[in-house]
Amino acid sequence: MWTTAQRRRLTETPYADALDRHAGSGISSFHALPVGSLAHAPDADTSPLAERTRRLFGGYLATELTLGSPELDSFFRAHRQLARSRRLTAEAFGADDTQYVTTGTTGANQVALEALRVRGARVLVDRSVHQSIHFALDRLGADVLYARTSPEDVEHGVITTLRQTLAAGDSVDVVVVGASAYDGSLVQMRRFVTSLHELTATSGCRVLVDEAWTAIHAFHPGLRRLTALDAIREVLADHPDWPASFLVAHSTHKSMLALRQGSYLHVVGPDSLRADVRAALYRVHTTSPSLPVLASLDLARAHAVAEGAALVDTALAQADRLRELSRRVGWLTEHRPVASTGAYLADPMKVHLDLGTPERAQEVRAALFEEYGIFVSRQDGSTLLFTMHIGVTRAQVDLLVEALETVCCGDGPECACADERYIIAYPPGIPLQVPGEQLTSPPLRRAGEELYSTF
Repeated sequence: MWTTAQRRRLTETPYADALDRHAGSGISSFHALPVGSLAHAPDADTSPLAERTRRLFGGYLATELTLGSPELDSFFRAHRQLARSRRLTAEAFGADDTQYVTTGTTGANQVALEALRVRGARVLVDRSVHQSIHFALDRLGADVLYARTSPEDVEHGVITTLRQTLAAGDSVDVVVVGASAYDGSLVQMRRFVTSLHELTATSGCRVLVDEAWTAIHAFHPGLRRLTALDAIREVLADHPDWPASFLVAHSTHKSMLALRQGSYLHVVGPDSLRADVRAALYRVHTTSPSLPVLASLDLARAHAVAEGAALVDTALAQADRLRELSRRVGWLTEHRPVASTGAYLADPMKVHLDLGTPERAQEVRAALFEEYGIFVSRQDGSTLLFTMHIGVTRAQVDLLVEALETVCCGDGPECACADERYIIAYPPGIPLQVPGEQLTSPPLRRAGEELYSTF
């Protein structure tokens, strides 16, 4: 995907290098308390709790500094190491600009919606997007039009609703879509963006794509074509006059080597949109960004450029081993969340194994954790979801296969979180009901079925 020179440049880590230089320097800070002082000067606090903190957080403490510009680049007015790191990340993903967010994709989505100026705007929303988007739109006073989507849709529900809305003579200012779900459902982004262009070729559109789960796909030659940014670039290359603006959010830590709450917010659009994103970041983001998280976002991109394709290949091979197990074990079958036809594709890095009944799935899930130390985050009825991320090793899958062949049968539904107008099971934080929908028996039964989730 890159020339040797490009690869060498894209594996540079300017911000991480700068933080690394200062981390072990023993700087005396007379600013806010740097918890890293416990690592630099252990004699400053010899209490048992301080010692426990050192044991628990280890070398991470050394990077918890309170340095800012000029020693380390300014977060909000980056022009040195952090600015270069962001430019490298934008180039690697194919964006015009990339911002780093240390408050998760929940924070990135809020920044994005602020930048897209949704207050009072007509916003068409894929109703299955993450709760952070629903809450931000409510807080910002957007005029929300919900589009119901289904894995069986030939055309994505957002496109269908947009087509109907425009045909009725109404307008839509902003479109929001969830492109990759926790369960491995991927929107066919080329088809989606092509249809979006067809409907807004002259009027243009402002779009937020929440692609939380699949940042690593951009670094694998076979999976890159499934990503939003690749689809956007291809359609824009064919239609360079299309006045469209795109923001794409990646929950980086879910699939790349970044610390939790590390998120990328990519920009494809005019300079004015980049300026709006920077202004929104200043308004919304914490003024105390985590320096370790920022450095991890720098390292994650370099690592993905250098090793991502090979690691994804390994993960895909391990996923195939689970699928092979389901073909030879009678009480185990593979469940496909989508048919890979129409509006959606199935993420090959996700494997759903159906154990026949919810009770058996619960029992197997509990046994995997208690007897083998294997954590399965998601249960949906009789199905367990296994994410074959790039950190999964062959030895871990050996143990999983052995455990599944040994264990048979089995716990209880998870509680739902309720907002005044939403019903949300967490995780994954996707509303079962949104404002304006009627509570009827079938949806309530579906909700009960979907509440089999984490421990």
